Amino acid sequence: MTPPSDTTQRGFTLLEIMVATAILGLVLTAIYGVLSRALYAKNHAEERADLYAAGRETVLKMADELEGALPPNPQGTIFFIGATGNDRVPTDAVQFDVVIRREFSGAKSRGGRTRVQYSLDPLKDTPNLYALRRQEELLTDPALDNASGDDPGSAEDEAPPPVASAAYLIDRVAGLRLRYLDPQTGEWTDSWDTSNPPPGYQGPASLPGAIEITLFLADAQGGVHDFGTIVDLPLAVLPTPRPG
Repeated sequence: MTPPSDTTQRGFTLLEIMVATAILGLVLTAIYGVLSRALYAKNHAEERADLYAAGRETVLKMADELEGALPPNPQGTIFFIGATGNDRVPTDAVQFDVVIRREFSGAKSRGGRTRVQYSLDPLKDTPNLYALRRQEELLTDPALDNASGDDPGSAEDEAPPPVASAAYLIDRVAGLRLRYLDPQTGEWTDSWDTSNPPPGYQGPASLPGAIEITLFLADAQGGVHDFGTIVDLPLAVLPTPRPG
């Protein structure tokens, strides 16, 4: 007869399975934590990059248009108005005239002298945040200005009404602050109105010598980031320097 074997087959006990499961859970939790933090950091970096790109692009667009602002004329049909907001955060607005080429006009089919306004509109579902609104109103059409003089009344008869359009450039705006350099005193002021010069102002109404733009944007975590620049207005009437 063959003697019975001493080798016995045995499986895992319940305690061993529970210990292995616990160790596996700890390993998977650690891996998930690492991947989750890496994914959060990636999304946060992309969001921050998009926010900074949008902020810089918006400020440069405003600066580019303000640089071409037309100086006021004696007839009062061209003016420049920069007003301060009344809210707790800076909600300034600016309105000016500029010549826009057809391909950059909101109407896309006409260009010419246009009145542009930048202002902030509150967001409905997000308190204390705004959307930057750009509105343009076409005032003159070069095609009509260059019309033949044989029939001066024909251009007026065919002149269409002013074309107005508005669009939001960026949302999650926490504030907009504009300051204006007085070319006579060399000091910065919070508002500028060529249709109503300040008391004691000498000389004809003029554009400010420069404009300081500061745009505040809020990120998804509630942080506020500012984007700013200073743009010179080459068409401003600067005072004649006195001889030394």
